[in-house]
Amino acid sequence: MLRKREAIKDVGRETSIFYMRCVIALIIVVGLMGFLLAREIKLQVLDHQKYQTQSENNRIQVRPIAPVRGLIYDQSGKLLAQNRSIFALEVVPEQVDDMGDTVKRLKEMFDISDEQIEAFLEQVKFRPKFNSYAIKTNLTEQEVAIFSANQHFFTGVSVEARLERYYPYGSTLVHVLGRMGAITEEDLIRMDEWDVENNREVGTTRQRYAATSKMGKLGLERYYENKLHGEVGSEKVETDARGRVVRVLERLEPETGQDLHLYLNLSLQQKITQLMQDKDVRGAVVAVEPSTGGVLAMVSQPAYDPNMFTGGISSKDYKKLLTPERPLYNRAVQGTYPPASTIKPHLAFLGLKEGVITPSTRIRDPGWFSLPNNNHRYRDWRPWGHGATVDVTQAIIESCDTFFYDLSVRLGINQIYEGMTQFGFGQKTGIDIVEEKVGIMPSRDWKKSMRKEPWYNGDTVNIGIGQGFWTVTPLQLANATAVLANDGIRYNLQLVKEFAQANRYEANTPVMAYHQIDTSDGSWLDLVKNSMRKVTEPPRGTARSAFADAEYTVAGKTGTAQVKSIAQDESYDASKIAEKFHDNALFIGYAPFEQPKVAVAVMMENAGGGGSNAAPLAREIMDFYLLQELKINQTSDTEDEESADGAAN
Repeated sequence: MLRKREAIKDVGRETSIFYMRCVIALIIVVGLMGFLLAREIKLQVLDHQKYQTQSENNRIQVRPIAPVRGLIYDQSGKLLAQNRSIFALEVVPEQVDDMGDTVKRLKEMFDISDEQIEAFLEQVKFRPKFNSYAIKTNLTEQEVAIFSANQHFFTGVSVEARLERYYPYGSTLVHVLGRMGAITEEDLIRMDEWDVENNREVGTTRQRYAATSKMGKLGLERYYENKLHGEVGSEKVETDARGRVVRVLERLEPETGQDLHLYLNLSLQQKITQLMQDKDVRGAVVAVEPSTGGVLAMVSQPAYDPNMFTGGISSKDYKKLLTPERPLYNRAVQGTYPPASTIKPHLAFLGLKEGVITPSTRIRDPGWFSLPNNNHRYRDWRPWGHGATVDVTQAIIESCDTFFYDLSVRLGINQIYEGMTQFGFGQKTGIDIVEEKVGIMPSRDWKKSMRKEPWYNGDTVNIGIGQGFWTVTPLQLANATAVLANDGIRYNLQLVKEFAQANRYEANTPVMAYHQIDTSDGSWLDLVKNSMRKVTEPPRGTARSAFADAEYTVAGKTGTAQVKSIAQDESYDASKIAEKFHDNALFIGYAPFEQPKVAVAVMMENAGGGGSNAAPLAREIMDFYLLQELKINQTSDTEDEESADGAAN
């Protein structure tokens, strides 16, 4: 039987498969060509500008330009904080291949401490790598010459001229002006927080410091950092393969920071500093212009030279400042001390104003005071008392503790708290320094919150002579003194009188806020002020010796604050206790009495009696300011007016 012949292959099917494969291959080829074409269009057309910019950045860089920091002047135009030109050894991290090796070789060539290297490496760790950072500042001419001869061995390292903060009066003004310091990671975090608080894009404030490595850390430098710093500029430069600048293509000039013009009188500041150094005393003195609230002088001793910190202080030098005398501590605004008897005029005014006492009120004074049904005796500084009976005027003049023990109990802590806060106690004075402390104006709520104890009448008795829980700063004392001198007006204290933009004529004056104490019955305030005047006069004033034969009339009050408690059956003997437990000496006062030009608060740590130590210092300060400095200024003003009249004629 014949079988049917089968075809060896199916030509039609194979042809169909072939054509199908050709179509698929064509689709793939067309797809790949389309993808390549689309990619080419994206690179050459859509992203042309982006890649052109990146290409230019291989040879063109945008560099930030640091602004010139604003200057600080005293009231007569004397320069207190300036910028001086120095040479610095700077490194651009992104241009350095091996940072460790580069730093090692630089250390071998120059005197660079391990601390400087550590600070430099810490700084470049969290800041942009394209910026330049100083590893050593204040290069000598010899060091500049040495590096210039070897610069070709150090890619990314150069010697640059820069402006650095300089304080010509050193330690005299450090606790007013403050100081500069390197920008830390914490500072950068605060910048970001500042942006968030002010609804700005995070990083905006950092951009202002793109070319800056230091900022204000204390004092006016910190408080007015935003005004002093200025606005960063920029320049577009063309560089060669080694990163060296070939030419500047574009430049946006930075904006110089604002200058500060202060109420501060440099001559008075220097005089007070000299007097305190001559007496070798720790403490603070604040002098205020009562009619404006402007701070004429603010001295804290001992002090230190802020220029030590500008270029970076070594740990060895820093440890020298960590002494028991605490020169880094600003006693004028941070030191809190019992005000002692200096607050007696304020309590007397409050007692008269509230009707608790009258000018004719007299209390028995055996030299001590006791609460009802209590055998404890609160002693007067004069063991035998100030007479059979004492009125308010005599109590202020002779600083009678017994009278003010009694007055404080009559007033009660609630009225005392409310009345004394009106004078600024327990509050910030408004001074333009961040570091200011408020001290303690105690109350029932304060003791319950802080001590977990109720308020006792004995606490009130101690408050009556400015002891116990009550603490103040010398700045608060000066402010409260100015309130009396200024008939009840309490200004927010201010160091800066006006701001001025460099190369511009207009100036901006800060608004002086103030509070008015109720002095509707002016006779009470007059009585207190006249009593303070008699404190500095014979025959019984506690400061009569200090102000004998003064050419002007002074109103004042002495104070002696106990640092260590003395048992009731013991007497104070400075020779038997350590110097650190000696009494603090205080004095407040203003002059001239008829038209006050200056209010002063003096606080001397462990110096002894206020009348014998603080008051004489205040006398020397007032003599200098009222009899020398003001006369010099008045003469200068007269000469300027005569010159102006002559020019007009």
